[in-house]
Amino acid sequence: MGTTTYTITCLSPVHVGTGTQFGKFEGVYDDKRWHLIDLDRVLASSVDANQLARAMNDRNFSWVEWLRERSLDPSDVHAYELPCPQDPEDSSIRQTIKDAHQQPYLPGTSVKGAVRTAVLWQLMSSDTHQQRFAAQYLALCVKASDLFEEIRRQRAFELADVHRGILAQSLAVNDGEAVALQQTLYRVLNIREDRLSEQQEWRNFQKGLERLGRSREWLGQPVERAILGRNPNQDLLRALLVSDSRTANIEQLAIGLVWTYTIRGDGLIEKREQGGEYKVFAEWLKPETLVTLDIRLDEFLFTEQANRELGFSSGKETAVRQLAQTCNGYAQEIIQSEKKFYDKYGLARVRDFYVDLEKDLNDLPDGGILLNIGWGGGWEIKTFGDLMRMALGEEGFRQLRQRYGLGKNPKTHQMNLSLPEIISFGQNLGLRFRVFK
Repeated sequence: MGTTTYTITCLSPVHVGTGTQFGKFEGVYDDKRWHLIDLDRVLASSVDANQLARAMNDRNFSWVEWLRERSLDPSDVHAYELPCPQDPEDSSIRQTIKDAHQQPYLPGTSVKGAVRTAVLWQLMSSDTHQQRFAAQYLALCVKASDLFEEIRRQRAFELADVHRGILAQSLAVNDGEAVALQQTLYRVLNIREDRLSEQQEWRNFQKGLERLGRSREWLGQPVERAILGRNPNQDLLRALLVSDSRTANIEQLAIGLVWTYTIRGDGLIEKREQGGEYKVFAEWLKPETLVTLDIRLDEFLFTEQANRELGFSSGKETAVRQLAQTCNGYAQEIIQSEKKFYDKYGLARVRDFYVDLEKDLNDLPDGGILLNIGWGGGWEIKTFGDLMRMALGEEGFRQLRQRYGLGKNPKTHQMNLSLPEIISFGQNLGLRFRVFK
């Protein structure tokens, strides 16, 4: 594969955030544009800093009025300005990632993360052994807190025989299945059964089981490690080197409105509760924005010498070498799932987007890739949600989501809107990669 330069086309608004959110004290809305205030430029306009600080302490402070009183235009004191469909008022604005010169770009880590999900899906969907391990592990996750409490009640953290009995009872399985679940549990927690009588080992088991029942950040790691490599040095995605994209112009950014939609009856509606609207604003790259980046394969990691240590041969190597096939296979699965969802709940415009997206996928040139990038895609698409659902069944999957707060509320569905038309949505496939010729 070597190094390949890709041209990236945004098929919908794409937001990759910094974690920073702007409020009304950071900017001003004026004539369909939002201006990020540069305090250095404000103070350079002969403004008294103490006077400004006192004014901003007033909860009713407004940049519009403050600037008007001093005959200042927002463009005189801003860092940059972006088109915005309406006044954000008290709603926050999520900042998108930019370089030191306020030029937006796409981080290589975001691209690689999307590729990683597709590779994980490809390898897991073709390996029944890994699917069985994942199913056992996720079933243990659902019951982890109950297992911990029962083992603690019986004061049996060092007693493997008791563990098997509790597993059989809690998960309603036979003795053979309980043994398999016990082996998976010890594997995930890195526990040796023959050392459980040692205080340090059973204390490690106690701490690990307690953490398993409450840490969603840790939830997917055992499955990833089982499939992609047991530590960072042996991780398959070491072989793929993805650069940050070249920057786009600030003119390629806009601010859009993001609504949370919720299921009501047989349809999706904008979520409003107790007079509040579940919406935020976000800076995003506009549709049809073009940037380029490089992807390189580290060929040494697939040599015979490296393979003796890493074990990247066969299916793992194929999944990475055939990157377009791997990513596009996952994209096709998402498209089918999303078409079905939006058809069921009556959002024809979004369903039709996926119909068109499927045409785009089928029309990609050789080596072209369709990926989901950035915020708003939904946790399920950025993990292996459908495989978890198949492994656990609908009820087990619901319990897993509820236990770890995955997706917050199983009956909400987030999508991005820019009034008056839907132009993007929560489960969007944000980018199309084309080989640069």
